[in-house]
Amino acid sequence: MTKNRILVIDDDENHREGMISLLEEQDYVAVGAGSGKEAIQRLNETVFDLIITDYKMGEMDGMSLLRHLQTYFPSLKVIMVSGFGSIEHAVEAMKEGAINYITKPVKPQKLLEVIKEVLSRGTEETERSKISQNLQKYFHFHRFVGQSKAMQAVYRKINEVAGTDVPVLVIGESGTGKELVAAAIHDISRRKSGPFVAVNTGAIPRDLVASELFGHLKGAFTGAVGDKKGRFEEANNGTLFLDEIGTMSMTVQISLLRVLETHVIERVGSGRPINVDVRIIAASNEALENLIEKNQFREDLYYRLNVFSITIPPLRERKPDIIYLVNYYREMFNMELEKDVKNFTPEAIQALKAYDWPGNVRELRNVMLRTILSSGAAQTIDLKNLPSVVLKPGLKGRQISFRPGTPLLEVEKTMILQTLKAVNGNKVKAANILGISRRSLYNKLEEYQIADDSL
Repeated sequence: MTKNRILVIDDDENHREGMISLLEEQDYVAVGAGSGKEAIQRLNETVFDLIITDYKMGEMDGMSLLRHLQTYFPSLKVIMVSGFGSIEHAVEAMKEGAINYITKPVKPQKLLEVIKEVLSRGTEETERSKISQNLQKYFHFHRFVGQSKAMQAVYRKINEVAGTDVPVLVIGESGTGKELVAAAIHDISRRKSGPFVAVNTGAIPRDLVASELFGHLKGAFTGAVGDKKGRFEEANNGTLFLDEIGTMSMTVQISLLRVLETHVIERVGSGRPINVDVRIIAASNEALENLIEKNQFREDLYYRLNVFSITIPPLRERKPDIIYLVNYYREMFNMELEKDVKNFTPEAIQALKAYDWPGNVRELRNVMLRTILSSGAAQTIDLKNLPSVVLKPGLKGRQISFRPGTPLLEVEKTMILQTLKAVNGNKVKAANILGISRRSLYNKLEEYQIADDSL
């Protein structure tokens, strides 16, 4: 059985070494760090299951370290230890991501009980945490993979606007990572301790968008069986990301414009104003100027949203990043599918670079999933392992893609089945690999009538 690894951070050597000795007696692997900066270095070198950190330290205190962990190691479990023992400090630590808060002097038995309870919180969650930490080395900025000139320009723009509260319009083709840009802006802004709420308005029936955004009262319309808080209220003191903004009806656009001007919303069916403090980041994969010309988008709303814009380049315009993305997804799916693909042949890499990727990073992710999933025991990926869709004419590879004309539902069902079989029916792991929620996966299994005994 693998031993849990714990990183103990305290600038008092006696306290640090005493805690390490206590943990080692309980068969944990304990490592010490005398400062926040040393801890970050350790985290970049080794995967840990838990961090125990002191609150008051020189150079980088425990709270500053927590904020760093929230940005770069968001799944890592943290216990804060402090000699202050105030409710305010505990609340602050919890807001910044600490799972538990212990006051000094630390009672050994109490500490061991808290550690046991924290480590027992979900084996799957811990496994995802390890995967997330192992992938940190591939990130060039926030959670972005790639350091091409085109992406460096995006990173600079994110840094420029993050410290302000102005609305941002993110423009890019489907699959380029618009929500990732919005999350990065939020995570390095002064609102980072507040909620980040993402809404794909294009995925909501047009007549329900107002209810989804602003909430509604019971009986406001057919099916409104109770009061509902809208996404604006959920995002109060944080950031609201509105994807596919161009799909909104003109009526909702007017309401959104009013909110941007007044910072006040009204639930559907109510005339009572509710003040909200929300930063808006909107996104579109279609030029809003074209929609304005077609009278499908309000020009005044466009100028309100487009105070600062960030355009994400398509993958075909950032070809140097493909090798980084390939290695990132190779390692991700190796861990999630328990494979051991070590590299790609030069011919396979060349084929991946030569392809135009109309579906952008999302398509590359799916191609990597299919490739690793069907790799068998292979440790090296060659042309024959790649889906034929990415192969140029003349490149001979084994046809493992779907036939032209295959119904989309059949493609989706096959991918779900293949993924579930690869992870021995583990639905949590399958949902993570497929990039969907567990609820969505269960709905798909019911829709396609996939029973457990068929896996």
